[in-house]
Amino acid sequence: MTTALIAANVAMFLLEQIAPGLIFGLALWPLGTGQAGGPGFAPWQLVSYSFLHGSVLHVAFNMFALYMFGGMVERVFGTRRYLVYYFACVVSAALTQLMFAALSGGV
Repeated sequence: MTTALIAANVAMFLLEQIAPGLIFGLALWPLGTGQAGGPGFAPWQLVSYSFLHGSVLHVAFNMFALYMFGGMVERVFGTRRYLVYYFACVVSAALTQLMFAALSGGV
């Protein structure tokens, strides 16, 4: 599963490079944004943002960390629990970011 997650992240990064406008619908936007016709929050962004990366260095270091530690965690947890854990971390990070943005009044 770790290899599949790395492949999905790299594929999404390459897709971002080919179609840069794609990120507007997938990035995590704070609640309440988008009233003026711009991008706004959508429920799928709680997961989709995690496959977006800002640069080659960003995706390279993230995938290196996933390669270094993901396989070991997957062996300990098992594939199913590892995947649940991975996406639980993704969603909890998104919710934390949304809460912080709401409390700080930031966009």
